[in-house]
Amino acid sequence: RKVPEALDQLGQRLITELNRIAQETSLDAHCDGVAYHPNLTFQADNPAEQRQLTTLFIQEMAKRGCHGYTSFYTNASQDDEVLQQTLAAAREVFGLLAEARADGRVEALLECDLREDFFRRLVD
Repeated sequence: RKVPEALDQLGQRLITELNRIAQETSLDAHCDGVAYHPNLTFQADNPAEQRQLTTLFIQEMAKRGCHGYTSFYTNASQDDEVLQQTLAAAREVFGLLAEARADGRVEALLECDLREDFFRRLVD
């Protein structure tokens, strides 16, 4: 099945396409990292705004059937259909985030608690 090559190709396509969509929607975001575990980062003026953007991304992607975080774990069961679903959802969500940020209503769109840093709760 050539799993390592498949994961590399899937991850590289995800990184490339998410960066292209961010540019097209004028969202200040960047996807990078190793291909089997890409990571999406939202550029923000302060940590609070970055947490809000990240939380809103997670919330809105979940509404579109894509559950997860800003880190993506690729696996051998994912195919082009899964990638296309993720990219279609990301296009909608990136557009929403860009508009909300421009209008100053990111926080108002949140329907859940802010995402916590995974290890922060262990050391506070």
